Amino acid sequence: MMNFSLRVFYMLALAAVPVWGFAIDIPPGQAIAPPPGKSAIRFEINSVKFGDKYLKGEALNTGSELELNSLGVQYSRSLMIKNRLAGFYLNSAVGLALPGGSIAAQSDVTGMTDSAAALVTWLHADREKGRYAVLGTFIIAPTGDYDSNRAINLSQNRFAGGFQLGYHTRLASDWDVMTTANVMFSGKNDDFGLMHQTYEQDPLYSMQFTLMHHIDPSITASATYYVYHGGAGQLDGVDMDNDISRNRYEMVLSKRVRSAKYFLYLGKDANTENGFIEDRRLSFRYQHYF
Repeated sequence: MMNFSLRVFYMLALAAVPVWGFAIDIPPGQAIAPPPGKSAIRFEINSVKFGDKYLKGEALNTGSELELNSLGVQYSRSLMIKNRLAGFYLNSAVGLALPGGSIAAQSDVTGMTDSAAALVTWLHADREKGRYAVLGTFIIAPTGDYDSNRAINLSQNRFAGGFQLGYHTRLASDWDVMTTANVMFSGKNDDFGLMHQTYEQDPLYSMQFTLMHHIDPSITASATYYVYHGGAGQLDGVDMDNDISRNRYEMVLSKRVRSAKYFLYLGKDANTENGFIEDRRLSFRYQHYF
C-alpha cells in the first residue's frame, strides 16, 4: 500500500502535465494550409513509458515504472470564415495505465481520457513558396475517468486551454522547417487526492522546432525538438516548487497512399527537471482524407 506522502508525490508528478500527451504539440506539417472544405479522420495507437521520478533535475531512484497506452480518434475539417481559411478538430481516446516497478501494487486503470477541441486560422498561406503562418486556440475538457482516491488517473479533472502560433517554410525542394510557440492555461482541480484539496497550475509555455525531409513525393522524415517551461503547481495555495523544465525529441516517418497517410512516431525525453522522465513514446497513426 502506498503511503500518503508518496501518493501525493506521484499525483503531483502526474498533475504537472497532461499524461496522455501534450495537446499543445503540433505534428510535423500541421501548419501547412489544407484546401478548404476538406475533412479528415485519424485513428491512433499511443504507448508512453515513464521511468524514474526527478526532483530538481536529480533522479530519485525510486524504481518506478508507468506505461500509458491509448487508442484515440480525431475528426478535423477545413473551411472558410469571412474569406480566411480556418479549421477545427475534435479528439478523444480511451486509455490504459499500467503501473510497474516499485508502484506495481497500484491497480491498472482503464477508461476514457480527457477530450480536446481546437480552432485554427491561417494568417498567411503562400502555397507557391511553401510559407504558412497559423494561429490556433484549443480547449481540453475533463471527460476522462477520475477518482481522487487513486494515485494514477486518466483525467486531470479540470479544464485547460491555450493558444498556438506556428510558422512553416520551405528551405529547398525537399526540405522544410516548422517552428511553433504555445501557451496552456489550466483551471482548478478542486477534488485532488484523499483530502479533496485544490490543485492549481501556472501557465505552461513551450516551443518546438521541426526539420522535415521529403525522401520522395510520398515519404517524409521529420525530427522535432520540444522545450517546455513553467506549469508550477499550488496545492491549497501552497507552492509545490514543481515547475516544469523539460526537453524531448521525436522522430516521425510518414507515408502518403492516395487519400490516406500513415505515421510512425518515436521519441523520448532528453531531460526533465521535475516529474517522471519519459523513457519512450511510440505512436502509430492512420489518417484518411475526404
